[in-house]
Amino acid sequence: MGALKGSISYSKHYVRGTLPDDFHDAFVERVRLRAFRPLGPEEDEARIGWCSIENPLDCELDHGKIFFNNYLNLGLRIDRWQIPGPLFKAHFAEAEREHLAKRGRAKLGKSEKEELALRVSRKLRKQLVPVMKTVDLSWNLETGVVRFWTQSPALVETLGEIFDATFGLDLVPESPFTAASRIGLAEVHERTFAVLQPSVFHAPLS
Repeated sequence: MGALKGSISYSKHYVRGTLPDDFHDAFVERVRLRAFRPLGPEEDEARIGWCSIENPLDCELDHGKIFFNNYLNLGLRIDRWQIPGPLFKAHFAEAEREHLAKRGRAKLGKSEKEELALRVSRKLRKQLVPVMKTVDLSWNLETGVVRFWTQSPALVETLGEIFDATFGLDLVPESPFTAASRIGLAEVHERTFAVLQPSVFHAPLS
């Protein structure tokens, strides 16, 4: 979260590309195609999708929940199964004892262990709820500035991928070069920025 309340820490990006003429309707349909769907116990370890920026449990998205004046606002919801290690080990040990006792054996093979672990995981998932994480996104449609309320490189990469897949537009991370390019530098200055190297102001580490 963060766009409406909480943390003010965010990463800033610029949209590269042109909005289509009918982008409001088109974007709503594209967002709906990638809206979050519940993660079931029989499914993958994680699921990701768009949700309302105001309520991560609301994934029935329409114009009123996505657009606000010049902004497109969304939440990215990520649900992941996280079974506590001690809980899994206890249930797996019990299932292993029962499995071996029925077959009169002393040890499980590798494939049997994998299959039993999967069965135990699915059984426990039915008793638990996935761990939920959300990240806010706010896109100023006039300036082309997109803010993600996270600075995690992994989450920023994930958001960039689903943004591109949803809207068909690339994102460029904010940097001195991109910021300078957007204000309309002369060609000679752009060439200078392109070859700049970072300066180190501390003594070499011994």
